[in-house]
Amino acid sequence: MKKNLLDLDYIINADNYRNIQDSIADATDMAIITVDYKGKPITHHSKCTNLCKFVRSHPKLSHICEKCDSRGGLEAARLNQPYIYLCHMGIVDFAIPIAVDGQYLGAVMGGQVRVEDASEMESLEKITSQKTDILEYINKNELKELYQSLPVMKLQKVRANAAMIYNICNYIVGEAVLKINLSDGAISKETGYNNYQNKKTSVNTEKLSINTTKKDEHTHGELLNSRENIILKPALDYIEKYYTRNISLNNMASLCNISTSYFSKLFRRTIGDNFSNYINRIRIKKARELLETTDIPITNIALDLGFEDSGYFIKVFKKFEGVTPSKFRNDAL
Repeated sequence: MKKNLLDLDYIINADNYRNIQDSIADATDMAIITVDYKGKPITHHSKCTNLCKFVRSHPKLSHICEKCDSRGGLEAARLNQPYIYLCHMGIVDFAIPIAVDGQYLGAVMGGQVRVEDASEMESLEKITSQKTDILEYINKNELKELYQSLPVMKLQKVRANAAMIYNICNYIVGEAVLKINLSDGAISKETGYNNYQNKKTSVNTEKLSINTTKKDEHTHGELLNSRENIILKPALDYIEKYYTRNISLNNMASLCNISTSYFSKLFRRTIGDNFSNYINRIRIKKARELLETTDIPITNIALDLGFEDSGYFIKVFKKFEGVTPSKFRNDAL
């Protein structure tokens, strides 16, 4: 297995995933946090209850909470399915394993609820047998009040929510791994690419070809026809349409639902140039057209094409064309 596929934060877009996590927590009325295989959080704690915030603020009790999370995740990985259990506070929690090719990467930890029918709790395992005198650390009345404030639901509903999150996580991680494997050539075009072809994800290479020589156009066309564009297509489409805007690397990575570091690496490998040069190359191509066919002032062309000022535009133009915009215009007359 590739080393990068062992890094959960690498194969998913953490920022986008956090938004999904928040939405699921709101929809299910359950607390959720995602951790890597070491138990280190890669997201914040969505909808964490006041009781759990209170308990985790006490070092000795927080240590037991961490043990519960660790054991819950490992047990879910062993079972390869959602694992619902009771934490040391008697609260219903669950762990959703995240694995790639049988390798445990981390888990989605959720729950922090009370079960409507107390008798149903008898079927749940208490994840830790460590005994703690809770009242030694927490005021009895305050504990009772916080416990009563926990969301209440049927165990069947807890199971349904855990199953839903399990399926969502499998889909998100599976799609991310598929994209990485496709871009690295680890799986064939036939086995993984056809599903995307059915969704009409091919790129219009004629519109996106920006190089100035026949040789460059041919090379660029080959790149645009490659399987990497399954991933990069949303960004390439956006840049083609909005190249005059201020386009950031972070926003384009988010649009493709991959991490910024992976987007940058994949973009350079696929296009053969870095992100900023690619955008500037498109702008300069348009600038050449305007300089050859109009008498629009150079300053206006620079601003219209998204450059901060004419000085930077002139610098970039000379880098690509070997001459200044004014000389290029004069030579074209």
